[in-house]
Amino acid sequence: MFKILAYNPINKEIYLKALQHKSYSVKENNERLEFLGDAILDFIVAKQLYLENPNQEEGFLSQQRAIIVGRKHLNLVGKKIFLDSYIKSNLKVIPKSVYGNTLESIIGAIYIDKGIEQAQQFIIEHIYSSEFIEELSDTDYKSKLLKLSQKLKIKTTYKVIKREGPSHKQEFLVAVYIENIKKAEAKASSIKEAEQKAAKKAYNSVF
Repeated sequence: MFKILAYNPINKEIYLKALQHKSYSVKENNERLEFLGDAILDFIVAKQLYLENPNQEEGFLSQQRAIIVGRKHLNLVGKKIFLDSYIKSNLKVIPKSVYGNTLESIIGAIYIDKGIEQAQQFIIEHIYSSEFIEELSDTDYKSKLLKLSQKLKIKTTYKVIKREGPSHKQEFLVAVYIENIKKAEAKASSIKEAEQKAAKKAYNSVF
């Protein structure tokens, strides 16, 4: 596990904790580190996009960040980095989301152990510059719809219409509006995924 860090950790225990899923230990798990890593990841990616795209507007930057820090992308990167044996859990099968969550936990651990510069280096090398981004960009219909809307100078917005189910297993119904007229809606287990599905429907049916 420590080979991927490319440096000698000072506090090895924090990294081991970052690999512990809540099914392995209710008290000693990686959820707090995941919370921290998520915030650091958002900040570093936003900073890099801002610096590297001086002529792009906020909409473009937001969409690019959404792809890079999106759950699907993090799951792919995490699966590439972590062997199943690295992750401590009592799960029979490790869900895709656990790889992405563990990746965020490791970022939190790096920050605590080595600071923001080392965390930034890890993020840029493994996440910001990952091989999966181009592939995911081709399926990012929110970005496609945004670019087309900007080109045609029309307004596109999203709204959560309904939330169903218990807090740990919610389903969201999201609608996409073009010039304040509802054009499509879709359901998914996360708002971001529902937005993508609705955007795809609108993109394919309206334009």
